[in-house]
Amino acid sequence: MEVRLTVAETAALLEITEQAVRKQIKEGVIKASIASSTSRGRPGYEISLTSLPIEAQRKYWTSNEVVAATEESPSEKEPDLSAGITYSLAELENAVGKERFQEMLAAAERRIEIIERAANPPSGMGKTEWVKHLADVYGRSVVSIYGDAKKFEEFGVVGLMRKSRLLTQGPQRTSIPFEVERFIRASYLDRKKRKPAKVRKLLEAYCETNGYDMPSRASVYRYLKDMETYEPDLCCLAREGPEAYMKKFAEKATRKEPDYVNQVWMGDHHKLDMFISHGGRAIRPWLTVWFDVCSRVVVGWCLSTSANGRTIALALRHAMLPKKVLTKDEDGNEVEETLEIGGIPAMLYIDNGEDYKAQVKAGKKHEDWELSRETRGICAQFDIKVQFATPYHPQAKAHVERWFRTFTEQFTREQPGWCGANPDERPEGFDEKKEHEQGKLKTLDEVSEEIEAYLYEYHTTKHEGIHTEPLHKHFSTPKIREGWPDERALDICLMDVESAAVTGSGIKRFSTRGKPRWFMHPELPAFAGQKVIIKYDPNRIGELLVFHPKTKKYMFTATNKELLAFDASKEDIQELHKRRANRRKVVKQLIQDAKTILLEDVVEERKAAGTQRKIGKTGNVKKGVRAAVGTEQVVKRREEESKASKMTKPVKTLNALDEYILREGTEG
Repeated sequence: MEVRLTVAETAALLEITEQAVRKQIKEGVIKASIASSTSRGRPGYEISLTSLPIEAQRKYWTSNEVVAATEESPSEKEPDLSAGITYSLAELENAVGKERFQEMLAAAERRIEIIERAANPPSGMGKTEWVKHLADVYGRSVVSIYGDAKKFEEFGVVGLMRKSRLLTQGPQRTSIPFEVERFIRASYLDRKKRKPAKVRKLLEAYCETNGYDMPSRASVYRYLKDMETYEPDLCCLAREGPEAYMKKFAEKATRKEPDYVNQVWMGDHHKLDMFISHGGRAIRPWLTVWFDVCSRVVVGWCLSTSANGRTIALALRHAMLPKKVLTKDEDGNEVEETLEIGGIPAMLYIDNGEDYKAQVKAGKKHEDWELSRETRGICAQFDIKVQFATPYHPQAKAHVERWFRTFTEQFTREQPGWCGANPDERPEGFDEKKEHEQGKLKTLDEVSEEIEAYLYEYHTTKHEGIHTEPLHKHFSTPKIREGWPDERALDICLMDVESAAVTGSGIKRFSTRGKPRWFMHPELPAFAGQKVIIKYDPNRIGELLVFHPKTKKYMFTATNKELLAFDASKEDIQELHKRRANRRKVVKQLIQDAKTILLEDVVEERKAAGTQRKIGKTGNVKKGVRAAVGTEQVVKRREEESKASKMTKPVKTLNALDEYILREGTEG
């Protein structure tokens, strides 16, 4: 039974005025049929509920207002099925079924044969007389033949096929009273996601209370099935919510493909579905990549034990420098070649996850969220725009997400430590601990070498999306920005930046309990009592690059001989603090088992565990423009300092006080 509403009822559902409803009817926004005129002389309208927006339909069916129907509603008139055709042959076949559709099509073809004969009367006979003759032969009326000819001319074959109610009005359930039907819909269109059995149970109580005849189980189940078939969007919105509706039925926006290489880079993390051996145990590594959308080339990557802001910066460094790859010459020998893949991007399109934001502040917009300090430093120096993707929408980064799926299918699944993306995919009998103990798992260095080989193969294989090889696309398409950054200047951009106080003993940094560490330089005492800007490589914390606090210009490099000798990193210091804190807890319980933990021990264990991060090889630019970023003077000064330190100089005599200050300040 089709529900038809008056103008007033429609206005109440849409929460607009009746005048606005009439205006939308005239403009064709709302479809309605003309009914009897109102008392004011204005035309009356009957509006089909199915022509209204989904939200209005849901509001109608889930309304708490219960209309007491004391008598059977008068039967509706048989709808006029001769109106305009608004559906295709495919939709008709889907509605009536393949077998019934073939029967209808055969009947329509027979009517087409009559129409074609009627259009070509024999010579000497008028068309009217000929049509009458055909009507007698085929047992048709003259009017029906002329009517078929008009429908065929206007709508084609589909105009000669009998209309289906499933297309014009949806499934009809005349055996179910209107109020019972309304209760079924209201019970089913609910966030509780009731099963058909539960809806039928509630319906039994409703019919018994209100005196309605209870429909059969088959009728109720069939009605609910028809709702899912012919109104899937309404069911999804009411039962699963707006988010699920947006994913399944909302129209998706499409982006224009970039016209230039390096115009847009997409970045993302992915925890590989495989185990490797690292630090005496089996772990799942992370892969961070930067993906050029125009050429579909992975311009930069970093394989690491954990994903964080540092791995993003290292992958970005790799992306901005030329790459060294192993290729084979004509004789089949491996040759190391430098390919100018990458460069300086115009925009980074990145995830909205915690790993891509160094400081997440609740309630702020995307542009207020900050990246890691290293990445922000590079973006500021090279004028790179940063765009955040919509959270919880993988389609926002469809290109890089699709590449990770390809990488998983072609690379990860073939590795000995593959564990599957979920328990259902996990290989039967797979135990990463046993695999590690038996030495079957690969190391991070081994996997990195294989990733580099896989990427070269991927880049030289035809891509269906761009109809050519990614590497060919990368070199044949103009870059949006020319030039390459200087590798040493880029390294300085990646350094951690801090403000440090200068005392008479130097700059105090990376101290541990009972072991202060001072960084010194002959020119540093002149800044005692002031604060200077320092930069340092977290992987080599024995050196601090000192910059002037006002001019921000590089002045000199302060060093700590102990940390330089150990080749210690910032992570080693953090690990040392962590271990000593844990040791203090143990010492309180078992003082006799306490032992001293030294920085040397942590450094040696870290080196023995193996590489923690690995990126692809980079090379020097063969030709082209160097991008100036303002740190070249630092590189030049450091080279001069290095040359000067190697030259022999006469030993300068120091007094006893200077010797004591120098010794205590550098050896801490």
